[in-house]
Amino acid sequence: MNSFPFPSEPSEKQNVIESAIGRWLLVVLPVVLIGHLLGALAIVAVLISANFNILGWLE
Repeated sequence: MNSFPFPSEPSEKQNVIESAIGRWLLVVLPVVLIGHLLGALAIVAVLISANFNILGWLE
């Protein structure tokens, strides 16, 4: 008995949504993560150059 209320093929709207999610995961997310990582490294570099004892915090 086949009683599914939805079509078996995805609609054009679903394809657009899935491609937008794929674009977000493949392009935007790595760029944001790399940006945060570089920002954190820049902050650490500023603190090291200002003679903060960062290595002492890690011990």
